[in-house]
Amino acid sequence: MIGGIQRPQTHALTATTRTNPTSSNSMVVELETAESVSKLTRNYNVRNMSPREMSVMSHELYQSGAISFEDHALLSFQPDLGTGYPGATNQADTPKDFIAHWERQLKLHEEHGQVSFAHNDRRILNILGNLKAIPFQSNA
Repeated sequence: MIGGIQRPQTHALTATTRTNPTSSNSMVVELETAESVSKLTRNYNVRNMSPREMSVMSHELYQSGAISFEDHALLSFQPDLGTGYPGATNQADTPKDFIAHWERQLKLHEEHGQVSFAHNDRRILNILGNLKAIPFQSNA
């Protein structure tokens, strides 16, 4: 337990990783408990959800043990949830395609040689891809 919050012990979406033989730049994350994760994510569509929904879904996945704290931190950090500077608009409830968002991040980080950021981007893309592949996920 850290700071009164008990950290989940399993990471169903991230526990098993292996290098993808078809691409030297990616990893494959294997789902171990798709059924339990599908119950949590059935009302979300990672290709059409708001930053607020992403933050809530990330918290639910972390609390269930499906993702690590590091993955939760990356997924739940949503600048659109606030108005961090004068003139900024709050986009907390405006849906967006989070797979496309992380693909753009990956491209940018690769172009600038930011290897550790690109590694994180690939890991998040694997998680989002796995969520998209769960048969019970809403595709609204």
